[in-house]
Amino acid sequence: MSEFDQWRDQRERTDMQAAAAASDVRATVTDLGPGFWMVSVAGATRGFVIQVEVRGEVRFDARLRHMNPGQGTRIGEYWELEKAIAAILAEPPRFVGRDPFRELTNYASREQMRERTERKRLQRRAGRFFG
Repeated sequence: MSEFDQWRDQRERTDMQAAAAASDVRATVTDLGPGFWMVSVAGATRGFVIQVEVRGEVRFDARLRHMNPGQGTRIGEYWELEKAIAAILAEPPRFVGRDPFRELTNYASREQMRERTERKRLQRRAGRFFG
C-alpha cells in the first residue's frame, strides 16, 4: 500500500467521523471580540457572525467558513443574533466528504510521475535524428 493510499484511507475515515460529528447539532458560540462571534459544531468551525450597523440599526451578518480564512460565504443579515446562529447551523457543512487536498494540489502517485517523466523524455527525443 502506497503512502497516498494510506493517506486516502485515513482521510476517508476522518471525513466519516466529521460527518458523524456534523450531524450532532450542539453548537458552541465563542465571542472573539466586540461584534464578532465564531460558531462551531463538535469542535469544527462552521461559520462566523459579525455585528454591523446599518442606518443606526444593529444587524448580524452570518457567514460560512471558507477555504480562504479572510473570506466567508455570506448567508444573510439578521435582526437577532440567535437567528443568525440558527441560519449557520441550518446550512449543511460544505467540506465533509470532499478531499480539499486533492482539489487544491496536483498530487500524483509515484507511478503517475514515472509515466509523465517517461512521456516527456520520449517527447524530447522524438524530433532528433540519430545517425
